[in-house]
Amino acid sequence: MQTDIHDEPVNLGFGVQFEPDDLYRLRSQFLPLGKIGGKPSWLNPKNLPKSADLLCNVCEKPLCFLMQVSANGGINDPPHAFHRSLFLFVCRNPSCSRTNDAANLKAFRCQLPRANDYYSFDGPMDPDLDGDVADPRAPADGPGLCRICGCSAAKKCAKCQVARYCSQAHQVIDWPAHKLECAKAATDGSITDEPKNPRNAFCFKEFGVEIDQEYMPANLFDGLSDDEGDEEEEEGNDEDETEEEKKARIREFEKFVKENKGKNADMTKEDLDEATAEQPKDIDFDKFNRLVNLQPDQIIRYKRYGQPLRATGLSELPEVVEPCELCGAPRRFEMQLMPHLLSLIDVDAIGQSIDWASVYVYTCSASCQIADDGYAKEFVAKQDFL
Repeated sequence: MQTDIHDEPVNLGFGVQFEPDDLYRLRSQFLPLGKIGGKPSWLNPKNLPKSADLLCNVCEKPLCFLMQVSANGGINDPPHAFHRSLFLFVCRNPSCSRTNDAANLKAFRCQLPRANDYYSFDGPMDPDLDGDVADPRAPADGPGLCRICGCSAAKKCAKCQVARYCSQAHQVIDWPAHKLECAKAATDGSITDEPKNPRNAFCFKEFGVEIDQEYMPANLFDGLSDDEGDEEEEEGNDEDETEEEKKARIREFEKFVKENKGKNADMTKEDLDEATAEQPKDIDFDKFNRLVNLQPDQIIRYKRYGQPLRATGLSELPEVVEPCELCGAPRRFEMQLMPHLLSLIDVDAIGQSIDWASVYVYTCSASCQIADDGYAKEFVAKQDFL
């Protein structure tokens, strides 16, 4: 996505809706720039994360594929990371979404050298030229995939021994449809191909991703300040109030005293000012809001080795990010998910639901090599609006 780690702008990601017959463009062989929902388009289709690695840390049930982003760093990455993608998963159980806790989320990094078994040295297939075809480089000895989530499936239907699942939970989801063909599959060893771009109750709606550079006016943050001196200056400007402003303050005071008559008989104007004082100004939220309002449909903010955009100053981000478990190198910020993504995947409900103000992904700063060019877990943090 980026060619130089120094002084790079922020890249914004946006969801792109496809017609059902065009969703094939998001398959692995075309190396999509990004993908939301549906089933993962694995970068390495052979050495996938184990089912145990894709369980929620809260309820221990299978996570759901959320999105993936192609994130190769060009000349800044080592040769073994010529192709590089990030994959994010989230638990569909709303009760596992806890305030300022990313235990219901996981992120994985996958990398491949330019010369590999799955993609041409000269680049991926072209969906416009090659069309809706099977992947000719798909490994014959690749893992079976779960019919529900598209992740590695070690379990088989006990009756037909053909349908595969990552878990009993997903076998239960699939049974109403599978039972209609289970007996036939047991007889002839085959199973009906899934319809193109299947949807099920577990997967999120499928979208593509397009990337654009963020541009912002030079005066965007004018007026932002958290200096106490500014507050004192504002407080000292009472003498400059207009007559209407003074009358409004008096009316507010009289209304407050009337509503609290008998409770606060000796309340003074100073007491009112203290009681009705605004909460401390959230400068981080103000900055976040101004940037989001420039491009309200943004779902990703990507700046590898940059600084995360805090959604609010009222909740903390981790002071210490765990180093890479594989090589010990420090992890650095790479990207964050924005609130609009919740709308795209249709979980922005009132009440308990999957929620975040922003999700922050930190990755190995060395893009270290992963055993068998598989998938390495990375660090995720989450902020919520309090």
